Amino acid sequence: MGIQESVHEILMNLKEIVLRSNHYGTCEASICVRGPEYVTARDIILPPYVEIIDNTQHISSLTEPIELVIGLQIEKNRGYLIKAPNTFQDRSYPIDPVFMPVRNANHSIHSYEIGNKEILFLEIWTNGSLTPKEALHEAS
Repeated sequence: MGIQESVHEILMNLKEIVLRSNHYGTCEASICVRGPEYVTARDIILPPYVEIIDNTQHISSLTEPIELVIGLQIEKNRGYLIKAPNTFQDRSYPIDPVFMPVRNANHSIHSYEIGNKEILFLEIWTNGSLTPKEALHEAS
């Protein structure tokens, strides 16, 4: 067939792509590549207000001179969302989105001997779609 990965593998590779946008809601994007080619996130055609954090993320490997055309709907939201499969047209493959950019968080409280004061230190690790400061602002 000329595509090294299965449809499932391509969908999982697409799910790993981290995007950054200030636009809430749904937007359209696409991939249109002619092989042989190593297809990465760099090949995604996006609206100007959407940015890819790591454009080297692998999507697929085309081993023959075929064309790979994928239409994408990208949505920014919060939390975890499962869409009912019957709401999608034939030949579409929904990927359950994960809107959780915080990978890890840690805190510590340090006391000062002068004035009986305490300071809260927060460590926040994100996937790059938000800065730690933006994540703290959104959470508060």
